[in-house]
Amino acid sequence: MVIPKVVDLAYQWGPHLSKSLLQVAPRGVTQHLFAQALNHVLNDELVADKFAFLRQRWVLIEVPDLALKFSVSLANQGLRPRLQVTFDGPQADVTMRGNSEYLLLMLSGKVDPDTLFFRRKLLIKGDTELGLEVKNLLDTIELNQRLPKPIFRFNQALAERILQQQAYTPSGVSKF
Repeated sequence: MVIPKVVDLAYQWGPHLSKSLLQVAPRGVTQHLFAQALNHVLNDELVADKFAFLRQRWVLIEVPDLALKFSVSLANQGLRPRLQVTFDGPQADVTMRGNSEYLLLMLSGKVDPDTLFFRRKLLIKGDTELGLEVKNLLDTIELNQRLPKPIFRFNQALAERILQQQAYTPSGVSKF
């Protein structure tokens, strides 16, 4: 079981700590870790060649509250396709932008990506068709089957905390 105080601390300090770590970590190491994580979590889709539409195309992911920007594309390395990540990629075909709390809600399955898009919490700029292809493919992935159980449960608890905070604003009007 996830300890509520840990979730509260992560909610309160998570973005600040993440931003600080991203600023001091060597870019090459962070870039490599992002690529490894994406390739591990999305391995089934890579094997099934579901990311073929990303060959020679770049998606820029922006997370403004973490001061994070990285580009993703598909590369053929060896016998099978792999996602490549770069912080200094070429011009992106599409940019997807959203703050960390909204991306966490989307990835946890607590909020539909279309809801975020129509409420302007997830922005897609550039080749919208490519952005929608990426969004639709990612929407089909069940993270509960991909992430280690403790990490998945922690993400779910943190997403619930975010939803609670958004529902109870001082004005009584949801920020979401």
